[in-house]
Amino acid sequence: MLQKKQPKPFQPELNTERWEAKDGEPLLEIRDLNIIYKTDARTVRAVNKLNLKLGAGESLGFVGETGAGKTTTALGILRLVPDPPGIIESGQILFEGRDLLGLEKDEMRQIRGSRISMIFQDPMTSLNPSMTVGAQIEEVLGLHEKLSGVDLCERARHMLEVVGIRPERFNDYPHQFSGGMKQRVCIAMALACNPQMIIADEPTTALDVTIQAQVLELMNKLKDEFNTSMLLITHDLGVVAEICDRVAIMYAGSVVEDGDTDEIYDHPLHPYTRGLFASIPSLDEDVESLHVIPGAPPDPADLPSGCCFHPRCPYATERCRKEIPEMRAISGVDHQLACHYVNEKGEFSGKEAKADA
Repeated sequence: MLQKKQPKPFQPELNTERWEAKDGEPLLEIRDLNIIYKTDARTVRAVNKLNLKLGAGESLGFVGETGAGKTTTALGILRLVPDPPGIIESGQILFEGRDLLGLEKDEMRQIRGSRISMIFQDPMTSLNPSMTVGAQIEEVLGLHEKLSGVDLCERARHMLEVVGIRPERFNDYPHQFSGGMKQRVCIAMALACNPQMIIADEPTTALDVTIQAQVLELMNKLKDEFNTSMLLITHDLGVVAEICDRVAIMYAGSVVEDGDTDEIYDHPLHPYTRGLFASIPSLDEDVESLHVIPGAPPDPADLPSGCCFHPRCPYATERCRKEIPEMRAISGVDHQLACHYVNEKGEFSGKEAKADA
């Protein structure tokens, strides 16, 4: 007896349009970006002359202390800096060859969610408690894709399956999910329109350690499957080493060192980067206390002159106190940093530093 052939499950066609780079042009390039928060009392310089690049299909780890300006940079890319008091003062944010700061509001709305998506750090507050998770994914799709009715519903169900959630839970509300499952829903919403780039702002901060590993593994897997670039904002240098192609170290609103992850992890050069790595506990050494970087990050409303790191730097010279260091490339490798103490060959000017230390 012939068996009745089972219908194939619905396989929605994703938006596979991808931007083509010209002559090594990056997908995202930020040039001399300045973002401030201005009140009657003071002006906070959250982002200062920031320069950053992200290639197509690349993962970039964005690392720095709390208050360094990482999240403000992400909001600036999406033009979601709260105004007032936030103001994008100057600079360029080039995405797919276009300056996002020059686009009309309607054009920017079409890019958010469709070409650039964001996964926020707290899934508990990222979802609307009064809507089912299925309806929230449908809402994203309805804004950017030409889908309606059954196709819209099936596409949303498919996205739940993609992130490991049974489609039967389509009509459940956020309070019926655990923290890790909520973050999976947020990932499904971010990937629903197959964006060219995802910004993940500390996506595992609110989750316990075992769930963190699952969510990061899922994000890394889906990034490759969807051929999506990712800007990962995190404090965890171990996570960056595991899933990022490149890393950018941020301090006081500026990138002070960036390049290939293996290169920077094997040869950290900027005194701040070296301090961060030195503060990581070692499994091979038995020490009574952890290394700490002396002092505290500067007040962004009252930044020091010259290199912003000089008050905490053991190698600071008079030049560091007066001149802002320019970002320079280290010859022969994918590695750039802004420091007077290190030259273009990656050599330390130890004599000069010790003489004035």
